[in-house]
Formats: sequence, structure tokens, C-alpha cells
Amino acid sequence: MSTAAERARFVAGARVAPRESTTASIQEDARRAPLAVVARRTRRVRRRKLAPLASAAMVSGSLLFVVVGHAELAQGQVRLASLQAEITSAQLLHQREVLGLAELENPSRILAVAEGTLHMRSPSQVRQLAHVPLGVKLAAPHVAASAGRTPALGATSGG
Repeated sequence: MSTAAERARFVAGARVAPRESTTASIQEDARRAPLAVVARRTRRVRRRKLAPLASAAMVSGSLLFVVVGHAELAQGQVRLASLQAEITSAQLLHQREVLGLAELENPSRILAVAEGTLHMRSPSQVRQLAHVPLGVKLAAPHVAASAGRTPALGATSGG
């Protein structure tokens, strides 16, 4: 704080024109607080002012994070519901196709189509073919040339 002598020296150094001393200006000077040099703000004072701002920013940021999370969750649920609806419709379509295939594979239907549309009939007798083992090699057959045709493979040209 400054003393009255320092104030007077400061006013004298500035060479300010003297004011008329009136009762109004004297009363105004009495009401006004004396001027003083203000000390620099310390870091502690700055921290006291920044702490509420930082905490408010953290609370606002966390609330914003929660809101964004809820929005993402809602979008995921909408996507999941649409995928479940697609899966359900695909399962119904698959069941219909399986039933249709079962109807197509029905032996009585195949017999009716064969007899009615393709004009096929059941055989009067069934002949079984002889069993031939696949591991045994058979000799190649000898084929003779027939008249008027070119000789077949394996035939000799002697006559």
C-alpha cells in the first residue's frame, strides 16, 4: 500500500493541473477508496478459479459421452431388429422351399407325372444284370470287319 507522501509525489511528477477544491469534489474523494497497487495473481488464485470450470467441463463432457453412447446403442438395436426380421423371413422362405422340395420328391407324384405326362409305363418283367467285379481286368474283345464298312479297331486286314 502506498502512503500519502508517495501519492503526492506521484501527482506532482505527473504535473496534473490543480483542481478547484469544491465541497462536491471533497466529498467524492472521501467516498472513493484510496488507490493501491495490486499484487500479481498467484497460481493458487488461478487454480481456485479454474477448478470449477474444469469440473464443469468434465461433467459436461461425461454427459455428452453418455448421450452419444445411448444414441449408438439405439442405432444398434434398430439394426439388430431389422436383421432379426430379415432372418425370420429367410427362415420362412426356407421352410416353404423345403416343403416344396418334399412335395416334388414324393414317389406317388413322380409316378403320376411319368405315366400321365411322359407316357411311361411300369415294366412287365425285371431282368437282373450279372455282377461284374470292378477289380478284375477283362480281355479286350476281338471285333471283325463287316461287309461294306471300314475295319473296326482290333481287326486284322488279311482277309
